[in-house]
Amino acid sequence: MSYGFIATNNSNQVLISSDTRNLHLIQKISSPTEVTVSIDVYGGIRVLRYRATCNVTPVPFFTMPSTSDFYGCTRVTSAGTGLWDIEILKSGSASAYPEVYVFADPRGATPTDAYGMKVFKDDGTAAFDSRLSPLAITGGLNLTHPSNPKPTFPYGLNSQHCNSSASDSSGVFIPTEYNTYSLSLPSKPMFYYPSLAQAEREGTYTSSEEECDGVWVKGNCVGAYRYYYWNSTYWCFYRGGIKRSTNTVYAGWMCADYGCNWTYTRDSSFGGIGTGGDGGSGGYFPYSNETINLSAATLIVGDASRYD
Repeated sequence: MSYGFIATNNSNQVLISSDTRNLHLIQKISSPTEVTVSIDVYGGIRVLRYRATCNVTPVPFFTMPSTSDFYGCTRVTSAGTGLWDIEILKSGSASAYPEVYVFADPRGATPTDAYGMKVFKDDGTAAFDSRLSPLAITGGLNLTHPSNPKPTFPYGLNSQHCNSSASDSSGVFIPTEYNTYSLSLPSKPMFYYPSLAQAEREGTYTSSEEECDGVWVKGNCVGAYRYYYWNSTYWCFYRGGIKRSTNTVYAGWMCADYGCNWTYTRDSSFGGIGTGGDGGSGGYFPYSNETINLSAATLIVGDASRYD
């Protein structure tokens, strides 16, 4: 456009522009509205739902109260007019949950202060409003996740009817891989990070057994014969997550779902003549055994203490 308003810093970076809508704090949510999943196996799975009030699509930032756990925003969905559900996935079993800071452009809230500076776009809607708290970014980077959350499995599992317990199977699938990034962080950092990377890994375990009610003659059963075959496929579905320490960010994986699918067959014969068989199946089928959305993900960092 040929006219408007622009403010830059000493590095000629744009701070305010009438061409672009700035993000402003709309709401701080101190605790989840609901913990929809709380499981301690598979490295811990916590699915946290935060209900936000905002007139336009929100941009959520979250804190990471535990430096041992991975976090990621997995979903932002409309819950009705002016209402949004923000879903945070967290690993581990720590009971300290993130605070969520909801940002949006100035159309997302109605300021209560009577005075301030307001910058408009050429369509007459607000691009910046000093009566709200503008987002101040302290850092950021593009990060990628390792292609394989769990390259090797430490032990096998029961092949019959998915009979391994969740605690046994979780030891096989707990993710171990991550990438490390150095990043200067404020004393109370908040992070914008949408969890886009996804992966699935599975292990199939089989066994078989033969029964002969007669005698074996040259490798053949003379009499009633039964052959049993079991197959169990255990699997884990992962989402990308981030973890932090003082001035380091780790891009790793969190288990989001898990399950097992089994099949069983029995073939019977008598004197070498088939007499029929039976079988069955059960459990949950796995996702595709692949990794997707591994392109660089955007991580934006702000200082949450400015908005407390």
